[in-house]
Amino acid sequence: MNYRQLEIRWVDLEPTRGAETQKKRPCVIISADLINHQSRTVIVAPLLPNHKTWPFVVNLKPTKRNGLDKPRHINLKQMRAVDVSRISNREGTLEASTLPAIETALRLIFDL
Repeated sequence: MNYRQLEIRWVDLEPTRGAETQKKRPCVIISADLINHQSRTVIVAPLLPNHKTWPFVVNLKPTKRNGLDKPRHINLKQMRAVDVSRISNREGTLEASTLPAIETALRLIFDL
C-alpha cells in the first residue's frame, strides 16, 4: 500500500509506555513519500483533540479535505516510526499550506 506525506490515517499506537500517546487514533504521515514507498516503516504524528498553544503543535480545523470531525492538533513531539501493519483507514489529507507550520515545529523540536 502507498502512504503519502500529509495523509491522515488511523494508526494503532499500542503498546505504549509512560507518557507516549496511546490508543488507535488518527495520525498525520510526516515522512517523505520516497521513504514511505521504499520502507516498511512510516513516521507519523498523532492528532489529539482540541487546540493547544504549545510551540511543537500545529492546530487544525475540520475541512472536507482532511476529514476531521472536530478541531485537533498535531502533536509533533510525539512523532514515531511505526510499521505499516499498524496503519489502517484513511481519513483525509492535510492541505499543503499546513507544511510550513509542521516544518517550523520540527525545527524547534530538533533545534535546527
